[in-house]
Amino acid sequence: MRPRNHAPRPSWRAWQLLGCCFVIYPAAAQTVNVPSGLPPTVNATWQEIGMGDWTPPTSSTTQQISGSGSVVSTTTSSGSDTDALQSMYSQSWGYAAAQNASALGVNPNALAATCVVESGCQNVNTAGGGNTITGAFQMSNGTYSEELQKALASDPSLAASITDTGISGQQDPATQAVAAAQYLKDAATSLQKAGISDPTALDTRAYYNFGPQRGAQIATANDSALMSSYVPSNQLASNGISSGETVGQWKSSVAAKMGSAASSPILSS
Repeated sequence: MRPRNHAPRPSWRAWQLLGCCFVIYPAAAQTVNVPSGLPPTVNATWQEIGMGDWTPPTSSTTQQISGSGSVVSTTTSSGSDTDALQSMYSQSWGYAAAQNASALGVNPNALAATCVVESGCQNVNTAGGGNTITGAFQMSNGTYSEELQKALASDPSLAASITDTGISGQQDPATQAVAAAQYLKDAATSLQKAGISDPTALDTRAYYNFGPQRGAQIATANDSALMSSYVPSNQLASNGISSGETVGQWKSSVAAKMGSAASSPILSS
């Protein structure tokens, strides 16, 4: 018998279903041309018709919970928080201190910079031998009492958030922070009168450390001037400042302790 001739099979078939034909064609490879290339990064911004842009939040909210489970305080921290503020937040009283500072119009970052330099934000007891300077913000009893009363006069509602409006409240860091914030506010107001339009935590450091008159002199002094020109030798020694140290050198050492909070303005916008 002769072999049958087999015709090549077509590359498609027709199937009839309900009187209709469906043709299946062979698939062909496709090429997508991207003239400018693929985007190098993904922009995390989403937009829909009629909707505004959405961007991932850069802040976080922290709640302080009491032993009974109730919320004691709620604080929102932004991406601009400094390391100093995070150090203060790590203390049980840190969030209350920040909230009270804000109520007085004082930047919490600047308040935190002060407690970092004074005590590392630790509630240290250094009073004794006639010296009353103590606490996380290292305030004397006289300055503490005066500034606390100013703060309460400015915002009476603060009295509800502090433990004691008397001198014994000096031992509570959150309460002492109210007085410290008011003192920084006084310092900023004083330096504005001296020609510094937007005083920072670094600008007000000498005021906080050495008093109003010397504070203004040092804040506006030339960096090459000697600290001994403004501060008595016994105060220099007690603060670890050498007689030959310049204003610029002193500011540099303070700024290193404060970190990025050194440039934080005292007054909240």
